[in-house]
Amino acid sequence: MTQNKKEVKVMPAGLPILAAGILWFVLAMILPIYKAVVIIIVSAAAIAVMMIMFSMRKKQLAMQPPAPAVKVRAEELARKIDTCCRKLEGYAGQIKDRIVAASVTNIAGTMEKIADDVEKDPKDRNKVRKLANHYTSMIEELVEKYINLESQGQGGENISSAMDEIKKGLETVENAVKSLLDDLFSDDAMEVSADISVLEQLFKTEGAENRMDFDSAEKE
Repeated sequence: MTQNKKEVKVMPAGLPILAAGILWFVLAMILPIYKAVVIIIVSAAAIAVMMIMFSMRKKQLAMQPPAPAVKVRAEELARKIDTCCRKLEGYAGQIKDRIVAASVTNIAGTMEKIADDVEKDPKDRNKVRKLANHYTSMIEELVEKYINLESQGQGGENISSAMDEIKKGLETVENAVKSLLDDLFSDDAMEVSADISVLEQLFKTEGAENRMDFDSAEKE
């Protein structure tokens, strides 16, 4: 049965180089650096310290526990959403209709915020699973079809009708991802509301002269 690794503090990546530089400077101030042999010795000492510290850092990294499965899955979902965002941003530049292009840009921007939230707060991963695994590809296909139809120029009634349908669909998608982003922050909003309620009760217990009117308080 394997034991769980304990988290070990890892030294900053640039610390070995900084330490080597400081050692070289200190030795150069003490020893007669104008001699070639001394320069070689000082440089060798600095390099040795740097290599030793790099080796220590490598061992520290190896002792780090593996990333929790939940975090790994959340990062995978975030990457899928980010990939879709990059594609949509590229597609937006190909669309002639300003309204549709703006809608696609807004969708990409909102989805990017969703991906950032999932990376920071993996517990939200289940809320974005369908978006990442299914809807991203559908959104991409919808935008690709619009670009293809738009490239046909002034088409017939069928092309115009299809473009209008896609335009409406993208508006629906834009509203949907905004709602999803808002939902991701619902817990935070509830916590803030609860905190304010606690503060209100606290001020009420301190006496009438210390009460604060949160509804009418002016923002500075």
